[in-house]
Amino acid sequence: MFARYCPLALAPLFFFACEEDGTTTPTETQDYAPCMAAERVGGFSVVLDDGYTAVDGRVASGVVPSSIRDETASAGGCRLVEGRSLSCTPACSSDQTCDVGNVCIPYPTAASVGVVTVDGLTAPLSMSPTSVGSYTNGATTLPHPAASVGSVVTLTAPGEVLPGFTLTTRGVEAIAVDQTGVALVRDQAFVVTWTPGTESSARVRMVLDLAHHGSVAASLDCDGLDDDGSFEVPASMVTRLIDIGVAGFPTLTVTRRTAAKTAIAQGCVDLTVQSSVVLPVTVDGVTSCVEDEECDNGETCQGDLTCG
Repeated sequence: MFARYCPLALAPLFFFACEEDGTTTPTETQDYAPCMAAERVGGFSVVLDDGYTAVDGRVASGVVPSSIRDETASAGGCRLVEGRSLSCTPACSSDQTCDVGNVCIPYPTAASVGVVTVDGLTAPLSMSPTSVGSYTNGATTLPHPAASVGSVVTLTAPGEVLPGFTLTTRGVEAIAVDQTGVALVRDQAFVVTWTPGTESSARVRMVLDLAHHGSVAASLDCDGLDDDGSFEVPASMVTRLIDIGVAGFPTLTVTRRTAAKTAIAQGCVDLTVQSSVVLPVTVDGVTSCVEDEECDNGETCQGDLTCG
């Protein structure tokens, strides 16, 4: 059992009815409202992938401190976010993690929020948690796309180990990006174009990651963009990210999504319906590789998958 907890509304024109079991029931869909990373303890996603629809999620007992990236610069609708350097002395035990201020805290773990149901898809769906507290539609094959454009999608978690909640958002169409790749040059902006969507509550998010095969925890996050078919990433932000470091096979992920959030005692949880395209990125002066044979001029393939 858990204490009755009724969070306040988190977006304008969005109202909740507080039930006796502590869940929150939205009476209408929210505007675009994903959780902030510093508060997000989990959530669920309806993902319109290439030829199939997947539904998955998890809710944890808290936020993992190392998963939070701090904003170090911003311009033109984009934020440069960098990972924290956390170190505790003495070292934390295996069931703990280091938090700010040299403090060890219990490592947040996923836990059951009961049998989750999703209404508003083209077929009914219910999901039970796995042994590690995660959820997926797994072997349940959904018609694709399982969420039609503008359809009201409602996820209900009755609560079990962690409190219950209800979230409602809307379906989107798959995103179609015009480019097949992106070439980055220092001090030059670049433009991404796509076919605009028709769901008014949907927004576009772009994440530029130049070092996911390296040790650099930094990326460019441009979120909440109008779904109008075009966005220019500022030259200043491109240069800042390149200066931090580039590893092999960088990517730009372009996502159309709707998002709704609510609060439980542990933090923020959200529901998204989304469609993504991952574009390969080339960076002027950097060659990605897997083997030495892919490198020129006597260079070898380094541990970060770049020639050097």
